[in-house]
Amino acid sequence: MKVIKGSNIYDLVKAAEMCLVPYVIVPKDFQLPEFIKYTGMQCSLTHLNAYCNKMAQVVHEDKLLIHFFQDSLSDVALVWYMRLNIGEIRGLKDLVGEFLK
Repeated sequence: MKVIKGSNIYDLVKAAEMCLVPYVIVPKDFQLPEFIKYTGMQCSLTHLNAYCNKMAQVVHEDKLLIHFFQDSLSDVALVWYMRLNIGEIRGLKDLVGEFLK
């Protein structure tokens, strides 16, 4: 606990650097829909279609789609998302390509 206490793990600048899509702006009126979580055991293409359908309100906003994709994942799929290389995901096409691999 002493080691953790001495570090500033809540530094906002560092937190922003950890985001796959840093500095994303969420519209005030946007409400995130409920998702059936993808665990890695279901059809990935079906999940992508369902995700985009639920996110129809922001379907043309790549940053929001990438940012909130993590909320549609659980288990090993969420671990996969968290381990993505920030520099390699420049748009939704990159994320979809990695997800389908």
